[in-house]
Amino acid sequence: MISENHYDLIVVGAGPGGSSAALAAARKGRKVLLLEKHSIIGYPLCCAEGISKLGLEVIVPINPRWVASRVERVRLIGPGGVEARIEHPNAGYVLDRKIFDRDVATLAAGAGATVKTNVQAVGLLNGGNEPARGVKVIEEGRPNEYFAPVIIAADGIESRIGFWAGLNTTLYLSGFDSAAQYLLGGLRLDEECLEFYFGRELCPGGYAWVFPKGNGTANVGLAFTPALNAKVKAIDLLNRFIAERFPGASIMETVVGGVPAYVGKKLMRVKNVLLVGDAARLVDSISGAGIANALLSGKIAGEVAAEYLPQKHSFKFLERYRQLWDKVKGREMRFYLYIRQIYVRMKDKDFDEVINFVRPLFADRPVSAIEPIGLVKNVLKNNPKLLLLARHIRW
Repeated sequence: MISENHYDLIVVGAGPGGSSAALAAARKGRKVLLLEKHSIIGYPLCCAEGISKLGLEVIVPINPRWVASRVERVRLIGPGGVEARIEHPNAGYVLDRKIFDRDVATLAAGAGATVKTNVQAVGLLNGGNEPARGVKVIEEGRPNEYFAPVIIAADGIESRIGFWAGLNTTLYLSGFDSAAQYLLGGLRLDEECLEFYFGRELCPGGYAWVFPKGNGTANVGLAFTPALNAKVKAIDLLNRFIAERFPGASIMETVVGGVPAYVGKKLMRVKNVLLVGDAARLVDSISGAGIANALLSGKIAGEVAAEYLPQKHSFKFLERYRQLWDKVKGREMRFYLYIRQIYVRMKDKDFDEVINFVRPLFADRPVSAIEPIGLVKNVLKNNPKLLLLARHIRW
């Protein structure tokens, strides 16, 4: 007789990646357990909450209640005050992640997954040099154990599941960006426009953003690369930016955290443990965006886990997760990682020159789509000196 604590799949972390994985596997008829350490799904979070229309709707149909504001245009502002404006109707959304995360987990529950909150994973059963048999947890103040032939780690940048499974998940100074964000109120701004600010003094190796959320509110944040200047703090840089851009604004919420750097496929799988989203460092190396990648990696991992049958397949079957991800996103992720090495070396005049180059490309008409790799290649082709910044990059 199979214990009620036995499942086909255990997913640790009910953010977008974890819930997407649980939803995908449950839809294929598998017995899935989705565990969340916090008592409320979607809180707390450190996220600007922006996502492209395609990045969201390729996984789940849009629900209007998830949308805080729609993105119709973008402004790029350089350190010298130069600006490019891109009209891009239906580009995407700024989400209300507190609602979105809970609803995607609810979709997983509706498909048959068991969802448990306030359950803290504290270890793997076996793991390390052996395949994991399950997860050790603290539930209702008492130790408990759950068993499954496959475990998906969606436990974020600080992923302990990956570490317990034997992966080196250490975050080095060069391996993440430091970020801080306020939800500001009492603002007067274009509520369908995202703003991006660049400059070495403002945010070395990163950028500042303004993502409207409706009713005069916006996520206003900043991320920078500590390896370029370990003496400053993201919150101090953000306070200086706020004083200039939104003096006198009301601070409704404060979040700080880290944005992991993409490291390729090496943190995506070990034996029968699959890592998704931030846990696997599947983050856009230029924008730092992670929601869409978490949703997609979760979906792929959940579907592969659902097809895995321990009595029929070896662990090598689970390598399909990395293979499928690489087929869909590998080229793009590697390209952005390369461009990131150029980006962090750019000077203020480089940012202004790039924005001046981009401005006329989008000045005459709205665009229905932007092909990022093609756009970046066009920028490099017409600004070849930027390629010199990459001459000492090692791979």
